[in-house]
Amino acid sequence: EGGGSLLHHAISLANEEAAKFLLLNNANPNFVNARGSTPLHLATERHLKPLAEILLGRRSTNVNAKDEDQYTALHWACQNGDEAITRLLLDRGAAINESDGQGRTPAHVACQHGQENVVRVLLSRGADVRLRGKDHWTALHFAAWQGHLGIAKLLVKQAGSNVDGQTTDGRTALHLASQRGQYRVARILIELGADVHMTSGGLKTALHVAAETGH
Repeated sequence: EGGGSLLHHAISLANEEAAKFLLLNNANPNFVNARGSTPLHLATERHLKPLAEILLGRRSTNVNAKDEDQYTALHWACQNGDEAITRLLLDRGAAINESDGQGRTPAHVACQHGQENVVRVLLSRGADVRLRGKDHWTALHFAAWQGHLGIAKLLVKQAGSNVDGQTTDGRTALHLASQRGQYRVARILIELGADVHMTSGGLKTALHVAAETGH
């Protein structure tokens, strides 16, 4: 894993006994490899919950350490749809609204990757889905762009997302869904009260956008 420690190596082999032995002998749980990943990042990326638990058993382990993309372990768990590790990290104090290098929170990442179960966990733990990332994209914008119907519905109906919230260039979730030909999401957004007459920065309605992009 490019410049990783013995602890990184033990985790890449999913070797729990080796990891315990190294930690007992004062291996640094926050040492980073060439990608800026800590052993906890690695365990989370690889869905290795028992190893994540072993690492988090050390008080010195930084649950909110960031890798080269400014991802925390929670970002990885949410991207991967790993509900069990998401709950574990939150139980151990992971920052639920922490942003990555592009201003994306774990909720943004879960919505972008269609991980509805994880989105539900984040909402139940108080994640703020109205936070804006780079270019003012919210969780709903990511869900609409990627066509994740269940998540879009959940965000508006249960989490109070602003259905007409605009990105920096004036696009709403409806504009984004229309641009990508995500008909089912567009229809649901309209049913949930999206304003079909709202114009983007280029003074285009969602209908203009859909027509222009061949949808």
